[in-house]
Amino acid sequence: MKREINIFKGLKSPSFFFYDLSTTENPKGYLKNIFRLILLSVLAFGLISSFGIGMDPLSKKLNTLAPTLYELEKFLFFSGRVLNGLFYSIIILFIPSIIFWTISEKGEYRKLVIVQGLVLLILLLERLTYIPLSLFFSLDWFSSPLSLGVIAQYITSKPWVIYFLGSFSLFKIWIFYIQYKGLKRLTEQKNWLIWTVILLTNLFFWAITAFLAYIDFSTLI
Repeated sequence: MKREINIFKGLKSPSFFFYDLSTTENPKGYLKNIFRLILLSVLAFGLISSFGIGMDPLSKKLNTLAPTLYELEKFLFFSGRVLNGLFYSIIILFIPSIIFWTISEKGEYRKLVIVQGLVLLILLLERLTYIPLSLFFSLDWFSSPLSLGVIAQYITSKPWVIYFLGSFSLFKIWIFYIQYKGLKRLTEQKNWLIWTVILLTNLFFWAITAFLAYIDFSTLI
């Protein structure tokens, strides 16, 4: 059966969404949904950068750079963040899907990418919460009250640990739920295997996030 897939409905009713997805032989509108998700990621990253979030190193150069050069660096910063949004979406959509595909007996890779599409939407929502946190409370992403980063800063001064624990938030619990529902329906594997793969995959990406933040790469995966 060929059925139109509206990925945005998956956040509202994931159980029904994944049931429809599992019974659809050829998801209609797959490429359209992927394009929309990538575009949303680019727009979200562009919006966040338009508020000057993450520009602290550049702001320090305000009094040392000529106005024209400063504006050029601002443009390069914005362009870099837009490209960051592009690569971010591609990584989130396709890399974990490859990992999940290894435990899928049906081998429906495109459907696993759709699962990650819902994950990407949640991650973008989380990133948008950084706007009010930064503008009104001057908090970095790892200091979000929705994450373990706040607690981590009370128990350790090691940056990597703070960044790593700051990667775990209430949004990640939502992501665990979505990934479990999707993989359970699409792979029909045992619960312990599904949870093991989900946990290890997310821990891997959190470790990369912490490492990039530690070397001041100014990105969040």
